[in-house]
This record gives sequence, structure tokens and C-alpha cells, in this order.
Amino acid sequence: MAILESQLSQQVVGNLAADILSAEPAILGLIQASQFIDGLTPKGKTRITLNWTAPTRNEFIGGELLKNPDGTPDLADGVASALHEMQFDPIAAGSFTVYERTAVSSNTKTLTASTMHGQRIINIGTPVPADIIVGAKIVVDDGVSNKEEYIEVKAVNTLTGDVTLVDGLFYPHASGAVVKQAVLSSKALATHYTLELSTGVLTELAGGFTAGNRIAIRYQATLQDLDHYELYRVPGNAPVSIPTKANVLAASGVSAVSSAIPSTATSFQDQTPLDPDNGKDFTYYLFSMDDQGNASNLASEVMTQNPHMAFVELIPTIVQNLSTDVSSNKVNVSWDAVSDPNANGYNIFRSPGATFDPVQAVKANSTLIPKGTGRVSFDDSAGNVSNRRPSTEVPYPVDGQTYAYKIETEDSTTYWTDGTSNIPTLDTSASKTSGAGDGTGGR
Repeated sequence: MAILESQLSQQVVGNLAADILSAEPAILGLIQASQFIDGLTPKGKTRITLNWTAPTRNEFIGGELLKNPDGTPDLADGVASALHEMQFDPIAAGSFTVYERTAVSSNTKTLTASTMHGQRIINIGTPVPADIIVGAKIVVDDGVSNKEEYIEVKAVNTLTGDVTLVDGLFYPHASGAVVKQAVLSSKALATHYTLELSTGVLTELAGGFTAGNRIAIRYQATLQDLDHYELYRVPGNAPVSIPTKANVLAASGVSAVSSAIPSTATSFQDQTPLDPDNGKDFTYYLFSMDDQGNASNLASEVMTQNPHMAFVELIPTIVQNLSTDVSSNKVNVSWDAVSDPNANGYNIFRSPGATFDPVQAVKANSTLIPKGTGRVSFDDSAGNVSNRRPSTEVPYPVDGQTYAYKIETEDSTTYWTDGTSNIPTLDTSASKTSGAGDGTGGR
């Protein structure tokens, strides 16, 4: 019969081993984007506020072999009340599956390259054994103390020898480590065993296991050592394909937004984008960090299914150098074209009076004004039959009256969570005798 360690010893072993456990990724989302103006040239800078749901669990341990204190397998006794122990505790309720190993394949392969903790794709070369298929269980470093572990296969590339795993590896493994299929029989709680979640103690029930067989378990431990968060930003919306922290840090153009966000925080505002970043795409990555510096890993090896990522398109630039050319019943408004890569064009709004009033404002253009190059203009008169709304909807300017205009840059289809266009603002005013813009205000 296996000898159960004391509670104190078990806690010490668990705490030491837990140094390499990683938290689940925080679930990241975009709260809002806002734009503020500073300096003498108010092009507008975007502030991105991100929020997230804090993790409460460590990532799954794909297949921990129950083992003795010396690292050798703690084999089933095959009798009622035999005790065995998980490496970590407390175990998250509903997260565990216990297996009994009943056979192992004679078709062996070896790792073609060393692996590290959390890695989800391994390579075993070709040809891939016929029994290593989707849904199969494999064992890595079979019989090697403190290395042996079991993982389920998610996908197999028979042309390259790549094997994608359901869970990340727990142990690092050296190149040449043996990999083979293992037959694992799922066991039923309360029929074959009982499990005390707070201590990770498994108790065999009568007839539950065959003496001498290995026991393995897939489970999550409750998160206890969240220390802080780290937030990174990478240019573009086709980013790091396997976004581990190491790969994100190696990405071209990566920026460390903050590497010391408190563990109690659930939101953060990125104030680092500058004017030249307006209208560009970025991808944010948020990593949960434990007190040993271990980062949360992938929720999936598929990039877009990872909850610690958020795609963002920054708000376009506020147009510059507005001016008005005024004549009888006509105001021609012009401005410098923006250079933002994702800008589509402009909308122009008009309200009566020298100060722009959003309550009384009306949209003057009937279709989006093209982005253009150099100077862009809009003719607010009967002479504009191409992109001005009819006078029955927006009356033409009246001689001697004063109007305030606002130009808004509209971006392209975005990755914003609300799916809407994001529009900065600027006013100018015009009358028969004056066309000076004040460069302030907001609709």
C-alpha cells in the first residue's frame, strides 16, 4: 500500500513544485478608446483602455503520473482504501479526470528537439506511428523519474511529424526523449476512487484499479500565487502565431506597455500611442505572472482563440489646417488629407452660429468624402451636386449668417469590440466675411 505523506510534507512538496505552474490567461477585452489633444498641432492621440477578468486557476496539468516522494511511479495497490497523492492542491472542482494505464505501445519515437514547460506542439519525426492519432494519449519519458507525463493528442501532421497537444507539457524534455502511445482507461469518481480536493488525496475503492498499474490524472489547481500582469503591444492585426510571452517579446516592433500592473487590477489604460500611430492596427497581449516569474501560457495553440489577446485599430488623426473660402451663399471648407493607413474618408457637420452646437448640427455630405491627398475640400452650396445633401434636408448657407463646421475622419472596418467606426473631431466657423477656424470642440 502506498504511504501517504504527512500534510505538512505534502504542502512543502506542492509549494516547491508549484514554482513552475502557470496561471490561466486573463480574459482580455477592450473597454473604450478615447482621443485627447495636446501640443500646438492637435492631431489627436489615442488612449486605449483595456479590461480583463482575472484568472482563478492554474492551467491544466495534462497527465500527471502519481508518484512516490523519490519520483518513481506510485502504482495502484488494487485494494480498497489504498491512498495516493497529487502533486498540487487544492484541485479545482470539476476539473479532473483520473486514468489507469492498462497498456503501452511498442512503437516508439523520440523528440527531434528539446521542449519546455507549457509547449503544445512537439515533433517526433516521420513516419508517425499509426497509433498516435487524434484523441490518443501519449507518454513522454516513460519510466524516467520526475519526467514521465501523459498528454492527449489534438492534431497530427504526418508530413512533418508535428504533434499538437490538448494541454501544454508540464515538464521540459530533452531531444531524444521517448514518445509512445499509452492506453489509459478513464476511472469514475465514487465508483473507482474518491478524491479530496483540498489535499489532492486519492483513495482507491474496491475493484477500482488493478494492482501494479500506473495512475495518472488531468486536472487544474486553484491559483494562489498571482503576482502581477504584463501588457505588451505588437504592430499589426496578423500577429504572433503562437503567442507565448517569449514569442511576443521576440516579435518585430513589440512595445512593453507595462510590466508591473498590480495583481488586483482588472483594467489598464495605454497612454503610450503617439500621433504617428493614429489609425494603425495593434495587437495587445496580457500575461498573468506568478511570484516566480512564470507567465500564463496559451489557452489554445490557435492564435485567435487565446483570451489574453485583443485586436485594436487606433482612432484616425484629427484633420489639420482647416480653412474656409466664403462667397455669397457658399462656404468652401478645405483641410489637409490625413495619412492614416486605415482612414476611409471624412464627414462634415454644420451648425448655426460661431460655436459648433452638436444639438443643432446636421451632416452636410451625402456620401463619405474620399480620403484624398494634399488638400481635401467640400463645397457647401448648390453647385455641389456630387456629394452634398439636397437643400430640402440641409438648406444652403444664407448670406450674412455665421456657421460652425466640424470635420470628422472615419476609419475602416475595425477590430473594435463594438464594431463601430471611431471618429475624432474638430471645428471651424465661417460667415460671409470670415473663415477662421478655432480648432477646438467636439461633437
